[in-house]
Amino acid sequence: MFWQRIISALIGIPVLILLAYFGGIPLVIFVVLIAVVGLYELQRIYRRMHFQIPQFLVYGSAFLFPLLAYFTPGGREGGFLFTGMILMLILHLMLLVFAFPRFNISDLAASYLGSCYVSVLLSYLILIRKMIPHGFPLLLLVFLLTWACDIGAYSIGRRFGRRALCPNLSPRKTIEGSIGGILFCSGTAAVFQLFYPIFTYPKVLLFGFIVGCVVQIGDLVESAIKRMGKTKDSGVLIPGHGGILDRFDSLLFSAPVAYFFIKLILL
Repeated sequence: MFWQRIISALIGIPVLILLAYFGGIPLVIFVVLIAVVGLYELQRIYRRMHFQIPQFLVYGSAFLFPLLAYFTPGGREGGFLFTGMILMLILHLMLLVFAFPRFNISDLAASYLGSCYVSVLLSYLILIRKMIPHGFPLLLLVFLLTWACDIGAYSIGRRFGRRALCPNLSPRKTIEGSIGGILFCSGTAAVFQLFYPIFTYPKVLLFGFIVGCVVQIGDLVESAIKRMGKTKDSGVLIPGHGGILDRFDSLLFSAPVAYFFIKLILL
C-alpha cells in the first residue's frame, strides 16, 4: 500500500503541476472529468443511504460550474456561479412537481448538496488559475499547501499522535497530527515566499495556517459522508489512495477558501 501511494503520487503530482501551468481548456477538461468521477463515487455512497438521485442534474453540474468558472469574464465569476447555483436549485425543486412522487425532499437535498460539494468547489481551481498575473504560482501554492498539510498530519500523527481529533469519524487522526499538518502547511508557505514573494510574511503565514485548518476539515467531511454510507473508500481508481474523492477531498475545501482569502486579504 505504501509503495502504491508513492508511485501514484510520483505520477499524479507532475500531471497536476503541468495542468496548473498550462491552465485554460486542459485544466477545464481535467476539472470536469474529476467532477464527473467524483460525483459517480458520491452517488455510489448515496445508494448505500437509499437516496435516489436525478443523475442528469448531478452530472450536468459537473459541466455547468467549471464552464461558468472558465468562460465568465474576469471579476464577475462569483455572480455567475451564484446564478448557476440558484438555477440548479430551481431545477431540483421543479422535479418535485414534474416528477412527483419519484423524488422526495431527501433525494433532492442530497443531489443538490452533492452538486455543490463536488462541482462548485472544484471550479475554484479554475478561478484561482485565472487570477492574472499570478494564477499559476497561486494555484501551485494551493496544491503545495494541501499536500504539505496531508504529509505533516500523517507523519507527525504516526510518530507522536496520542489524542484522537475526531474519534467518531476518523479514529486514526490525532490532535498532534493536526497541529503537525498546520505547522507543515505554514512552513511550506514561508518557503514558497522566499522563491515567489507575492505577499508579506505575516499574510502568507496566516494563509498557510488557514489552509492547514480547512484541509483537515475537508478530509473529515468526506469521512463523515463515507461513515454514513458505511464504506471505507469512495472508489478504487487511484492505487494506494482509493477514489477521486479520497484524494481530492482536501482540495475541495482548500481551493475555495484560498480563493476568497487571496481576493479579500492577500491581493
